Parts: sequence; structure tokens; C-alpha cells
Amino acid sequence: MDDSITIKAQCMCKAHTFSASLPTSALPLNASCCHCTSCRRLTGSLYNPAVSWPETSVDLSGLRKYPFSKHFDVYSCGTCSSQLFARGHNPSIAPYVTTGALENIPGLVKYDNHMFISDTIDGGLAPWLPKEENGDPVKRWKGHRNSVEVPFDWPVSKFIPTSRLYASPSPSPTLFHCHCKGVQLSLRSAADLEADPAKESTSTCVDPKTLKFKACSDSCNSCRQHFGSDIIAWTFAPLTHINFSTEAASAPSQFPQTIVKLKEAVLSKTKDPRLGTLVVYNSSPEVERYSCSVCSASIFYAVYDREDMVDIAVGLLDHPDGARAEGLLAWNYGLLGWTGDAAGGWREKLVARTKASMKEWANSLNGNQSTND
Repeated sequence: MDDSITIKAQCMCKAHTFSASLPTSALPLNASCCHCTSCRRLTGSLYNPAVSWPETSVDLSGLRKYPFSKHFDVYSCGTCSSQLFARGHNPSIAPYVTTGALENIPGLVKYDNHMFISDTIDGGLAPWLPKEENGDPVKRWKGHRNSVEVPFDWPVSKFIPTSRLYASPSPSPTLFHCHCKGVQLSLRSAADLEADPAKESTSTCVDPKTLKFKACSDSCNSCRQHFGSDIIAWTFAPLTHINFSTEAASAPSQFPQTIVKLKEAVLSKTKDPRLGTLVVYNSSPEVERYSCSVCSASIFYAVYDREDMVDIAVGLLDHPDGARAEGLLAWNYGLLGWTGDAAGGWREKLVARTKASMKEWANSLNGNQSTND
């Protein structure tokens, strides 16, 4: 008889914990990573990794239910908005659980394939996610599994044209929204800003060489639980450059200009309807996470020592260049934050190999001109 192991899935606030047993011979669990536009808008992450839950019978009635598509409903925590499960309409088939909700048990999960790469236009996070330990590429599909296979580094070309390397000189907005579109906002480019060491909102947010908003990835425990993904991508912007999607691009921002005012506006009994389904959760004493109260997409991360700026979930951006929005964002390809949170379990190798892939990607760019080192 095989030895067995008990695994747990848990939301960030720990209000919901799910357990299941399976034989150790069934490990690792093979994860499918979806890069489709819908999953990016649902989570705020650049990809959505999930495995089959070991048991078909699991009570999800205490979770927030959202009809994601005609095939699947997704389930999240109604308090902290952590993404947890997706279930089809056939009760005999086990639901999928996001890998970000799982414990960091050694050998628990292996990334098996990447789906809907073509939705990203630029490859999204897929070229940075690692190959197998033996160096073989993980299968990447243009659409669903077993559709057209694409190369590891699709779309292959790493040359970044000047038109994408530098932000537009006009403050044209990029829309960003969640899957249900209960939150619909716009981000004005940083072309009108200059990195000023005396002003934290610009020195922290803006790359002085390109006048693009800085972007990077992290693997911290709280973010992975909130998004349901193991690697999270953020960009950073002053609140002056965020506006309601209904406002003209040239108009001054009517969005709250400090994180204190943002929280007050979201919690107000006379809430501005343009804030839509935006809700706030205090994940720690001085940290607030904003999400959609319907589809649970992560929207903002706010911390009190940066009063006039927020982190924005990159997976929400609707930019013509693609999922990485390289015409708007200056990526620090050499930075993957909070790698220590992955130590001691299956994520440790994932994070280490992802960081190595990002460096390899940066070194192969034309002239290394967008590494933001």
C-alpha cells in the first residue's frame, strides 16, 4: 500500500482551509498554466496555474462563486478575495485548485504545460517560466492543450523596436479592468513625468531612462495566496495617473489622490459609482489590498509609507503591445522579489529557475536596452 500525504489549500486570511489525502506515488501534481486574457483579467496575474484537486467531493458552498464561463465557475474567499478553485458543471469531475493556494511541500507540484500563449501577443510571463530540470522545455500551446505547439521562447524575436522601448510622448491612457468589468479604470503613461529623487512617487515608479512605469515580479506568500499564482507581476504608479475609464484622457484625474482618500472613498456609504465593485482588505496593519467584490480579481496593493502611489496588477492591463505592456512598462528582468518565501518546498526550484530564465531573457535582448538594471 502506498504511503499517503495530506495536502492543504488555504486563502490568505485563513478563513477557508481545504484538505485532501492522496498517495505519495501520485506526486508531483501536474499543473496547467493558463495565459489567456480571461484568466489574466480574473486574477490580475500574468498566468493562472492550477492542478486537479485529489477528491471530487469538496464543499465549496462557503466561498464566493463567480460564473467565469459557460464551462466553469470559480470560487474565492469572500473576505480577502483569494482565488481558490474552479469547477465545471459535472459533479463527478474534481475541481481545479490554484497552485498559489497550496502548501509549499517538497515535490508537490510540477508545471506541466502552458496554454493560450497566443492571447498574450508578446508571450507574457511564459518565456520566463522555467524549463524542466533536465533542460527540456515545458510544452507550450497556442490555444488549449494539444492545439498548436509553440516554441519555448515564443514569439521568438526579442528585438524591441524603438516605438515600444520608449513611452509615447502623449499621455494616452491604457485601460485596465477585471474580468466582470465591475472595476474599469485607466492608467496614463509616465511620459509627462521625470524621476525626481525628492518625490517618492516618481523616483519609485518611473524609470528615468525611458519614462516608463517600473515593473517587476515577486514570489511572496501573501501575494501568491491572494492571486492564486506562484509568480506575481506588479507595476507602480502615482495615483495622479489613475483615472476612471469614463473620463477624457486629457482631463485631470478625479480618482482619489492618496491611499487614505482611496480607502475612505471605497468604504464610503455614498461610494462614487465609478469605483464600481472595488473593495479593500487590510492584509496587515499598514497594507491594503484592493480587489473586485464580484470576480475577486486583485487590483491594487497599497502601503502606508507610500501615500500617493499604488502597485497595479499587470494582468489587468489592456495594452496593444501585449500582456507585458512593454510600451508602457520598464521591466526589471533581473529582479524576482521575496524568493526567500519559496524556500524549503516545491516552489524553491520553481523560483530559482524562473529567476535564471529571466536573466537569460534579459541577456538575449537587443543590446540589453530594456533590462532596467
